[in-house]
Amino acid sequence: MPISAVSRRPSASELGNILKISLPLALGYLGQVAIGITDSVMLGRLSPEALGAAGLALSLYEIILTIGVGMLFPVVVLVSRARGAGRPRAVPVIVWQGLWIAAVLSVPGCAILWNLEEVLLATGQIPALARMAGHYMDYFLWTVFPAFISIVFIHAFTAMGRAETIAIIMWLMVGLNAVLDYVLIFGKFGAPTMGIAGAGLVSIIVYIAALMLFLTPPAFHGLFRSGMAFLRLWRPKWTILGRFVRLGWPKGLELSMKNGLYSVTALLAGRFGTQAIVAHTIAFQMAILIGLVVSMAVADAMTARIAITVGRKDYASMWRILNSGLLLFLFFVLPLVVLLGLFSPWAVMLFVGVGPKAQSLLPIAAPLMVLVAFFVLVDGLRMITGQALNGLSDMKIPALIAVISYWGIGLPCGVMLGFPMGLGVLGLWWGLTLGMTITAAAYLIRFWWMTGHLPPNGVVRHR
Repeated sequence: MPISAVSRRPSASELGNILKISLPLALGYLGQVAIGITDSVMLGRLSPEALGAAGLALSLYEIILTIGVGMLFPVVVLVSRARGAGRPRAVPVIVWQGLWIAAVLSVPGCAILWNLEEVLLATGQIPALARMAGHYMDYFLWTVFPAFISIVFIHAFTAMGRAETIAIIMWLMVGLNAVLDYVLIFGKFGAPTMGIAGAGLVSIIVYIAALMLFLTPPAFHGLFRSGMAFLRLWRPKWTILGRFVRLGWPKGLELSMKNGLYSVTALLAGRFGTQAIVAHTIAFQMAILIGLVVSMAVADAMTARIAITVGRKDYASMWRILNSGLLLFLFFVLPLVVLLGLFSPWAVMLFVGVGPKAQSLLPIAAPLMVLVAFFVLVDGLRMITGQALNGLSDMKIPALIAVISYWGIGLPCGVMLGFPMGLGVLGLWWGLTLGMTITAAAYLIRFWWMTGHLPPNGVVRHR
């Protein structure tokens, strides 16, 4: 069912549809990033070593988290498709299967993170930093279960067009996290001075509070209408769980390959010393703050919109949706990227102040910020086109592309530039940027091929 003859231009109505989902999502994701930046700023004020240790700990935590995000990602696809097909009663059943997946995945995730210090030592990290990271993770690992459960509801609220609830809850978390960080890290108002362990304890409290907010009547009942009816649907549905696995494991692989690349890059940056890992941590946080918040929100909206049109069998709108999303992404991100490139030293000083700490980091971190500006653009294109494919239930081929581009091209080039050619952490980020650029181009070609070979019977199979 070719659609090449159909106009591919962005439309005002489609821009409005995507903006309605992506704007509150971006605010919610910005709140999520603000929590991480608050932790980084507080720990940076405590000491550069504390910030570096937290960066090492979170680099491995993210691997566990993103495997779960991938396995739970089918919530967006399946709920959106049910919504497009006019089957609202299927939504609570799908959500329950996501909760089952979340509970099962939490057990091995916590078990792995329990041994974080030993893992870091085995990778050659500085013993003092590994010890601090392990102490931080002693508390932080208990956020895995509430985080996975929250992800299920975030996906469900996104698919059902209730993204404003996500934004409200996330910003309540920001305020709670900032206050408790200040109190427990530095021992204010009579609380014990817990240092880096205090940041981990605060995270437990904040994640549990967020989960409770998702389950409050204004949020939960607004989505599912009847809480008691939802509870009666708790039994596993093996057919739907099978669809979760078929869609989820390739997405989990894709995301874990990406975050695994980030984690390995952080570990490699640690080999250049404390300043290098601190510069890498700052660069990564800025990349998330400037670009990934917008691109992630637009990409999630893209998945929901395309899956809804699949449910309606309205294949003529596919390219219009993608081009509208890309236009929206560039409109918001390009000005921010220019500002980051022009004022990169100020971005560094945001984390470590204006004293000697900042001056010693600027020669490494400031050039890195300029490269991050370009990275944000190509990674946003990668994410949006990739999740447009996911809306078509195309999971396996994008995962294969990611494995080849990240680990077969990006990482080897980054290692070569960083170590033999002496570019250090800057070389590692050049490798990241190259891997994302190749992936984005391959995803766009794949989307062109997929939309040109849609089945005439209106059935899109899980790939």
